[in-house]
Amino acid sequence: MEIMIIGIFLGMVMVLGILGVIVMVRMYSDIKKLKRLVKSQEEVIREIDLSINRRIDGEIERTNKLYEDLTRYINLRMDETSRNFDEVYQQMDSRLDKLVNKLSKPVKKDLLQD
Repeated sequence: MEIMIIGIFLGMVMVLGILGVIVMVRMYSDIKKLKRLVKSQEEVIREIDLSINRRIDGEIERTNKLYEDLTRYINLRMDETSRNFDEVYQQMDSRLDKLVNKLSKPVKKDLLQD
């Protein structure tokens, strides 16, 4: 009877051992599949990251070009405005000089002398 109990016990241990090995093999294959899935998702994330970085770089370049164009336009307008003001100041100086010359000429009065 003791041998029978020991046999039953050893049989159960053997069945549990075989089931444990089967479970470990299935878990190993599942873990391999999950690793492959994680690697593929990492590659997708890396591609998305590269795409986003390229797009950001493109937007930065576009913004820099717009800024340079705007700065160039503003500088041209400022130069043009400065030239226009210089012309106005020259005309004003010329006219003021003429006025001063006109006003500073001695006025001849014809006085009747007896």
